[in-house]
Amino acid sequence: MQINLQIFENGASVSYAVAELIKEKVKATPDGQFLTIAVSGGTTPRLLFELLGNEYEKSIDWKKVRIFWVDERCVNPTDRESNFGMTYDAFLQKSIVPGENIFRMRGEEIPEFEAERYRELLRKELPARFGYPVFDLILLGMGNDGHTASIFPGDLSLIDSELAVAATQNPYTQQKRITLTGNTINNANQIVFIITGESKSQLIKEIIQNAPQAKYYPAAHIVNPKGKVDFYIDKAAATKL
Repeated sequence: MQINLQIFENGASVSYAVAELIKEKVKATPDGQFLTIAVSGGTTPRLLFELLGNEYEKSIDWKKVRIFWVDERCVNPTDRESNFGMTYDAFLQKSIVPGENIFRMRGEEIPEFEAERYRELLRKELPARFGYPVFDLILLGMGNDGHTASIFPGDLSLIDSELAVAATQNPYTQQKRITLTGNTINNANQIVFIITGESKSQLIKEIIQNAPQAKYYPAAHIVNPKGKVDFYIDKAAATKL
């Protein structure tokens, strides 16, 4: 694994860097084509979405951007735990991105049925490689236990699942979820982890140094077809490096 590590002053600086990355990737997208992005929930992504909605409304051609989700909690979209709901409140409600370019996971549906529907949606809407859909960019977070998307330690079978999208659950709360699997995430052209906070610093150190215990962290199994992954982190998350 080749990790491209970029360290920024704070969470706001991380968000600006990712926003600039998206802007440049949209600029490089030919007219008539789309930049496809799968997004995650969480506090740090919220900062990014608020930034995009407030400061990048006009500098990015949002008609070229199609937004999908990495994972979703099985709740109604208006629930405060909904990943879509967070993204909508922070960004999408401004109607900057055309509605037909937004492809949410329906957390209110039966998880197994929704996972199947989303698999079919990705098959229709995205190109394929190695039998799995191809995103241009996937934005990921990482939990304090090393989980990413809704792939948790103890369920690493989701990394190599034959399914592109699967129903699963949070082992701590038993909350049902829907998630892209490892094979789908790892098939993306670019994968960016957005990580902030000192609580993640030990995990980041172990993943970067390929420590023995890192093999139990789902985040350590994420790498694109070229063997690369980007870590955009703040100084607090880098304190153990």
